[in-house]
Amino acid sequence: MIERISFLVKKAPKYAKLAWRLARHPELTLKEKSILAGGLLYWASPADFIPGVIPALGQLDDLIVALSSLNYALKKLPPDIRRQELLAVGLEEEEIEDDIRYLKAVAREIAEQTLNFSAKTLGFAGRQATKLMIKGTGFLLRKLIKWSQG
Repeated sequence: MIERISFLVKKAPKYAKLAWRLARHPELTLKEKSILAGGLLYWASPADFIPGVIPALGQLDDLIVALSSLNYALKKLPPDIRRQELLAVGLEEEEIEDDIRYLKAVAREIAEQTLNFSAKTLGFAGRQATKLMIKGTGFLLRKLIKWSQG
């Protein structure tokens, strides 16, 4: 997983060049450019759906949104122009969608592992609390019995 993520990070300059080219492309409408800009702003903004302080997931959602907005704008171009723009930055058409799918799978896996760990932790905490309550109740009952006897 780390190797693939580092490979994606190395592709960031290509994606940045593509975003710059698309933002200035005359074939794209203001709406399409705005969606592209929105995705890039979401990536750069500290305020988002999954905050960046949450390790891994906070960064993955930013990348997914940024790449999805880039892919959206790219898909609005005619196929021949789209291929030309991708070729100009050294990317292939399937790469963006493959990268988005991969990032979503990684995010899903991390979220599932986090939920499983949380459930196990809560289960353990619940069992420990129950044991303490039972011990505490027994202690109180013994004290009450001693007190009542004498």
